[in-house]
Amino acid sequence: MGNLSLSHLTKETIDPLFGGEIKVIQEKDGYRFSIDALLLGGFTWLRKGERVIDLGTGVGIIPLILGKKGVGAQEIVGVEIQQKLSELARRNVHINGFDDLITIYHGDIRTLKSNFSASSFDVAVTNPPYYRVAGGRINPHNQKAIARHEVECTIDDILGAARYLLREGGRIFAIFPANRSITLFNCLRAVSLEPKRLRWVHSRPGEGARFVLVEAYKAGGEGVEVLSPLSIYSDQGTYSKELEHFYSGQL
Repeated sequence: MGNLSLSHLTKETIDPLFGGEIKVIQEKDGYRFSIDALLLGGFTWLRKGERVIDLGTGVGIIPLILGKKGVGAQEIVGVEIQQKLSELARRNVHINGFDDLITIYHGDIRTLKSNFSASSFDVAVTNPPYYRVAGGRINPHNQKAIARHEVECTIDDILGAARYLLREGGRIFAIFPANRSITLFNCLRAVSLEPKRLRWVHSRPGEGARFVLVEAYKAGGEGVEVLSPLSIYSDQGTYSKELEHFYSGQL
């Protein structure tokens, strides 16, 4: 584990996950991961020896979760266009002892063809920007705006990159707002990524869906499995049993 410089601590926080088994350095006032990234990390499954790429990794939270699952992936690559976030992601990889497993690449998803070979990954993961630039008020904080709005790339850019990077039969895991789910499904199928497993995520039982979790296969056949709904909170306002199970580190 690396040592943390005290100069960082005035502008950053170190947030524990899974009872402190993972530590995440984040800027106090910058982009910070939220529950959607944790949901996606929990939904994603891997086989031993697979190569994985996280498209838009932020501070590296999803690679860290996948690394903690300990399934024996061969390599996990996180791609992030924002230099500061990519630097934080590298530090997070280091302090959690994943240097031999996780590599953080600072670059543009739209130009990955110049850095990675076609069909070179088994799995892609993405927690993409949710909102179009014209789709409402953009966060005045540039780091947050790029992470949440299609400023630097669109869902089409991300899924096009995933199709190029994935081998035949490879799979992509994504989370998206429920109210834009049709957009996600259409964009996936437009690049021959066929949804095969869905899970709707609700804030509380009985409420409308907030997110959709999707697993899609490159050149997969028609037919989808719809899993039971996931509630983030119980009726009492505490985390649901499934979320408590996840936060305890039992992935």
